[in-house]
Amino acid sequence: MSGSNLHNALLRPPIIQILRAAGFHATRPSVLDTLADLTAQYIMILASSTTAHAANAHPHDPVPVLEDIYQALQDAGALRPQLREWEEDWQGEEDMRGLEGFLSWFTGPANREIRRIAGFVPSEGDMVDADALEKEDFLTALKKKHSKTGEESRYAGTVLGKNADEHPIIIEGGAPSLQDWGSQMRSRAPYMADSDSSGVSSAPSNLSDGEGMDV
Repeated sequence: MSGSNLHNALLRPPIIQILRAAGFHATRPSVLDTLADLTAQYIMILASSTTAHAANAHPHDPVPVLEDIYQALQDAGALRPQLREWEEDWQGEEDMRGLEGFLSWFTGPANREIRRIAGFVPSEGDMVDADALEKEDFLTALKKKHSKTGEESRYAGTVLGKNADEHPIIIEGGAPSLQDWGSQMRSRAPYMADSDSSGVSSAPSNLSDGEGMDV
């Protein structure tokens, strides 16, 4: 599975949960794929804009901070209504309506319903385990479901797991590693050059003299 197909596949469950929280009970696969593609493009826009703001604001340490994300959300139009900077300067105060609206949605009933559908908020009548108030996300639960041992070792070195530890590659029947093979090849290069030059027959003397040839 290619990277784009994998990312779209990972986006589908959250989008389905958001649609279910909004009251939709069914959709066509083409609609779901379109929404996944639009969501991926929107996330890429936010990520690239955040990176650009971080590189411009603090190029010595271009790690994005909260202010960079805030400006990226403004660029993407996620914080509306919002006055322009010159309008804020003219009024002498910062317009916080867009940010307050985003925070009210984030902490409001709409987002709570999405989290309930996703399994992060218990529904009415559910038995809540005091030792497991923080539920696992769908990806972690899915990985454990498809892993017979319950460990993440099979996902090591992939986009779903942790980075694998680097180890030398052993070449059977030859050099013990790629580095040793490269050293052997470099050491044989002069001998291979001599053998190649000795195997090439020299041209006849009468052909090497251009003056004696009739054109």
